[in-house]
Amino acid sequence: MLKVTFKGIVLKLTAISAGIVLSLILTEIGLRVFKFNYTPLRIEVINNWSEWRYYHAFEDKNFEYDPILIWRPKKGGDFSNSQGYRGREVTPGQETHSFRIVAIGDSNTLGWSGKNGPNWPAYLEQMDSRLTVINGGVYGYSSLQGLRRFEESLAFHPHLAFISFGANDAMRVTMSDAHFLARKVRKNDLDRKLMKFRLGQLLLAVNDKYLTSQQESLTPRVSLPEYKQNLQEIVRIGRQNAVTVVLLTRPFTGESPSPTWWKNFAPEYNAATMEVGREMNVPTVNIFAEFAGRADDFIDEAHLTEAGHRRLAEVLYKEIRPSVDRWESSRKVAAKKSDRPD
Repeated sequence: MLKVTFKGIVLKLTAISAGIVLSLILTEIGLRVFKFNYTPLRIEVINNWSEWRYYHAFEDKNFEYDPILIWRPKKGGDFSNSQGYRGREVTPGQETHSFRIVAIGDSNTLGWSGKNGPNWPAYLEQMDSRLTVINGGVYGYSSLQGLRRFEESLAFHPHLAFISFGANDAMRVTMSDAHFLARKVRKNDLDRKLMKFRLGQLLLAVNDKYLTSQQESLTPRVSLPEYKQNLQEIVRIGRQNAVTVVLLTRPFTGESPSPTWWKNFAPEYNAATMEVGREMNVPTVNIFAEFAGRADDFIDEAHLTEAGHRRLAEVLYKEIRPSVDRWESSRKVAAKKSDRPD
């Protein structure tokens, strides 16, 4: 009769555990050798797949994962100050000596890389000493993220907010921004941990392909109805906080070589921007029309040259100058009243 001892059981379990660990290590090495790679979120590019959302959230040195925004600028990074915005630091709260503006948008608002890279919010601030312009643009942002970024920017008590989205909203992906944020694996931050290992990526691939009911298909990052709702909510929140919201259409140029590329859908988002502006009676600047036929103002299909950024700042300054003048006049009146003796 075989005698089973506690020591023998421990040795067997240890051997089994060691075998499992060794198998996992060898599998991980094998997957790396064969360059297996899986991204749970994918964005289509021409004849290829590329996951910029995952990159910005987990791999981009200038941004970091955020459970509300998906990613946000790292404080003190190449683009941002210690407050997480581009440009000089601004004291939160109300002030009386400057007209505060927040610019909320995507890469076309954030501007070029580098501490002093061209960006229209900085050029706008330089045009009038009365202005303080806070650049809240972030690479790759959609209106879903922009709504939340705008809410955070209210801590600066802005008088006016520029809102510019549409290009990233129109991107066709296999999982929308809203769905990504709602996933249980996302909420538990589990996919971030699993994505560090090829085995973890394999598990996510199996889960997404065989254990979820959703079939892979292309969908916008933010649907057109959701886009309009996000803009409407920004306007509503702005009114509640005495912030004048100015909506901007998204400029781009050139023809699209792919029927699923974002530029084929972006005109609908620009049209929706104009529609929300009319329906909610808020200022709307058709930046797309302002730059139509001006290919020299673009460095690529969607981003402006330095001259383009300066021109955009001029267009926007012309739009807001009357508001700034009215603000200054009311401030002077208030100052005179406070100087009167009782």
